[in-house]
Amino acid sequence: MGLDEVAQEILSECRAAAEAVVGEARKEAARMTAEAGERARAVVAVRLQQAERRARQLRVQELAAAELEGKRARLAMEREMLEAAVGQAREMLSALPRERDERMLSEILRRHSAPGHRVFSAKRNEAFLRAIPTVEYGGTVNCLGGILFESRDGSVRMDFTYDTMLRDLVERNMKEIARMLFSG
Repeated sequence: MGLDEVAQEILSECRAAAEAVVGEARKEAARMTAEAGERARAVVAVRLQQAERRARQLRVQELAAAELEGKRARLAMEREMLEAAVGQAREMLSALPRERDERMLSEILRRHSAPGHRVFSAKRNEAFLRAIPTVEYGGTVNCLGGILFESRDGSVRMDFTYDTMLRDLVERNMKEIARMLFSG
């Protein structure tokens, strides 16, 4: 075998080896590309799940916020209705017919009057109370009506003004008032 033939054979073997290396490199590149594609698809799937989960969370949060805002609006409306009802009651008390007002004052005096206490009232009730000989009239107070009893030394006060009685009545019966106003 001549030198040319040996060189040809070596060249042929080198080409075959190079083609084998290139083939292996192509296979490795294809495998790596496939793995990268799988990893990319997995990352996309995870990101999609995260995005869907976040979208569900946002929907839940938005629904909760809307529900809370609805409750706030309802409570504000109920508070306004309650205030309006109490306002109407205050107007009714301030406009009581004289005979009824005097009957109520007489009943308060009968039940709660004590010796040694001065009596205070709204300006509109002053003449009626001053006309009662057993009443020591102390003066007027800013109220809808009713009576405020006070010991001579000012240490004891008993408040039977319509304002206080209405406030106490509303506080004690809030559930019943709310049921009457807001049940449909």
